[in-house]
Amino acid sequence: MPRRRFVVSCGGSSGDNGGQSCSPTGGSTSGTATQTVKVVTDPNTIGKYDPANVSVKVGDTVAWDFQDNSAQHSVTADDSSFDSCLENSGAKFMVTFSKAGDFKYHCQIHAQMLGEIKVG
Repeated sequence: MPRRRFVVSCGGSSGDNGGQSCSPTGGSTSGTATQTVKVVTDPNTIGKYDPANVSVKVGDTVAWDFQDNSAQHSVTADDSSFDSCLENSGAKFMVTFSKAGDFKYHCQIHAQMLGEIKVG
């Protein structure tokens, strides 16, 4: 498994997470992004990542900009390397990818919300 280095800083607005506490891991709430993914309302489902699939270079930072006013969402890595926790509209979560690889992620509470970051 490739090693990754993440910029870590806790802060911002964490969601309810079903009544359980959650602290964002593997990312930060501020910085300069190379690529931005919007977390938006979708009339056919409860939320989506736009774009869902992103390609970046090693060392690039991806920001997720939470814009859905109707529901909370998360950005949770399938391998647990990063997790924004549930966030409300207006929140931002950023991850810097220091190693090449494919990093799949999902929303904790909306199974249809899937995304992937390809780092090369």
